Amino acid sequence: MNPSLAAAIVIGILFLALVVRLVSRPGSATNSARRKADAPPPLPGTVVRDPRPEVMAGGLQHMALADLLQFLAQGGHTGTLQITSGRRTGIVRIVQGLVIHAQYRRAQDLEAMYQLLSLSIGDFRFKFEEPPSEPVRGHEVVDILMLWLSRREEQR
Repeated sequence: MNPSLAAAIVIGILFLALVVRLVSRPGSATNSARRKADAPPPLPGTVVRDPRPEVMAGGLQHMALADLLQFLAQGGHTGTLQITSGRRTGIVRIVQGLVIHAQYRRAQDLEAMYQLLSLSIGDFRFKFEEPPSEPVRGHEVVDILMLWLSRREEQR
């Protein structure tokens, strides 16, 4: 047998054994899901925490607003995005990944979005909320971004 082939087989067997060992560990995702399914229901009056985060925050220097909006849209998230730059604050309301309202300075909706997207310095804070049960109307993030890029090119 070729020595390199034998070494590859041994490495493959060791890798497989490691994967099997990791999956069967008590803290693995498979076992934790199994434990959750086997867990008794919570007692009345017990507070059960939602595993999702309540707030996501960061700086526009590290994550551009366009990227953040695409992330929220792709995930179909619902909540309120607050953007602060200096002493000015903007608000973007997102429902199921659609932008339904925006406000920055004295501008509303698309004009406010264009101004917010032009910010490169500032902080953001997104508070996750439960989506409404009824359907909503809003703007797709990709459409807003395309309009903003087109407008930015025209201004050059």
